[in-house]
Amino acid sequence: MTLAELPTGIRVVGICHPDWRGVRTAAHSFGVPVLESPDLDADGDTIIDRLKSADVTMVVIHGLPPGTESFMAKATDATISIGAVHYSSPAQHGAGAAEWGQVTMLLNWLGQGTLHRLGFAKSGVAEVIRALGHEAFFVGARPPVIPDITPLDLGPGTHVGIFSEMFWRKNTATQLGAVALMPESTAHVLEPIPVPYLQPVPHKVHGVVPWSEFVAILGSVDLNLYVSLAECLPLTPMESYRLGVPCLMSQTSVLFKDDRDLWERTTVGELDNPAAIAEASLDLMSNRDETVALANAWLDEWDHRAAETWNDFVS
Repeated sequence: MTLAELPTGIRVVGICHPDWRGVRTAAHSFGVPVLESPDLDADGDTIIDRLKSADVTMVVIHGLPPGTESFMAKATDATISIGAVHYSSPAQHGAGAAEWGQVTMLLNWLGQGTLHRLGFAKSGVAEVIRALGHEAFFVGARPPVIPDITPLDLGPGTHVGIFSEMFWRKNTATQLGAVALMPESTAHVLEPIPVPYLQPVPHKVHGVVPWSEFVAILGSVDLNLYVSLAECLPLTPMESYRLGVPCLMSQTSVLFKDDRDLWERTTVGELDNPAAIAEASLDLMSNRDETVALANAWLDEWDHRAAETWNDFVS
């Protein structure tokens, strides 16, 4: 949404970075207008002027786009309340200051009064923050509203989506190994495979494309893999099931966790074993239609629960 399109009289508006796909999709899932900015230092004054003229009383920043700190100070001066939702797992926080430093900054801003509400998309983190003496909320992303797509003809064989960066916690190399063990299968990936011994795995590189093109690809494969080592609340599996495609996940989020049968159908416990992932993938595809139906029924209920977490956060 552009500033010119922002309607008057909307109480809450979101802000996110346009290029952070998962965070961006989560931000838009809550059903409030979302402004996108790659640099709040550059865009902040213009955004705040428009928020004031539209009578917006609260802004929720998703992730931490560059310029967040100066924007919060300006918004507070304009009597606009600021919330922030953080998207990461504590497993990442052990990787160094680049990871845990964001949480430290958020808590500092909360203590200083420039940040008024702090939410976490990872289940269990808000509880820790509250135990340490700070106010915090769990804010669960809602299932995205998926546009109608025209499935792509990807050719013969089994097509497996692995749409995550070649980054340690995304576990992409292990999942590529799983595709090598699946008969007549082709991996569909975001970027060229940098691991030399895995380059012979049949694959197609799609690159980073606009969301509307991405979901068309996501919905055209036979199976998606999202077996990451650490996760907050992954959007790709929700998108996949909404598109009618099963998605094998790691047991690292609340998705399907309270439905033991569905949890066992859709997850794999041995995250660093390509053979275990391949076996679980074949099992999941063998029960595709039933599992997709069960998953979407669960997501319908989750949508209500996630909406409640959002309403509690912005109330």
